[in-house]
Amino acid sequence: MTTPTTETQASKKAKTGGNHANTNTKNLRSLSHGLSWALRHAAVELDLTMTPDGYVPVDEILTCSHKKLRGCTLPAIQAVVETSDKQRFKLLEKPADHGTVLCIRANQGHTLSIVDPEQLLTRLEPAELAALPVIVHGTYQAPYQQIGKTGLNCMKRHHIHCAAGMPEHNGVISGMRKSCDVCIYIDGRKCAEAGITFYKSDNGVLLTAGVDNQGTLPVEYFSHVTDREGKVLLDQRGTSIRGS
Repeated sequence: MTTPTTETQASKKAKTGGNHANTNTKNLRSLSHGLSWALRHAAVELDLTMTPDGYVPVDEILTCSHKKLRGCTLPAIQAVVETSDKQRFKLLEKPADHGTVLCIRANQGHTLSIVDPEQLLTRLEPAELAALPVIVHGTYQAPYQQIGKTGLNCMKRHHIHCAAGMPEHNGVISGMRKSCDVCIYIDGRKCAEAGITFYKSDNGVLLTAGVDNQGTLPVEYFSHVTDREGKVLLDQRGTSIRGS
């Protein structure tokens, strides 16, 4: 691994405009997928220097030989960050011993144990969580058959991902896919009262590791569930937590 200590080649290129790059839509989409994979799941595998808040020096991305990142350029990385419809990434000049280092991170979606959610994300206070008008998780009919029995699970990721509204609502850019045909609405008040921690990412995704941070949010914390046409599949509005 390398240790960032000086103003790097990437930092200098960022200030001067860098080299020309092929930044057509297809190439940017491919690079976006590669960056998501590297920054969310594969930094350790690729021997990238990642800090607990999820940042990796851009120079290490530029010199990485893996086929998913090979040949990428600083202008292409900048274009991916600027044009990402869901604002998946963030670039930041981080201080180093003798200057700054240009770094990049994925804003959410990590499976890497090195990432600390308290440094990557913003923790919501219980009152803020309880007051959220919408917390919705998008899924599909087939997986909902199991989710409706056992609750939501973060699977291999650190957190269950939710949105603060439907994708078509103003200001909601990430948190669920537009293709989802089942909408699970979470009761923020019940979660707050039970001490369940929620976070918010820089791109507006709402995240939780569930009860006791064990990765599961049981069905009793669902407010209601609908399909995308609004048909109610489950309604628990106005109910209390079992045993409370």
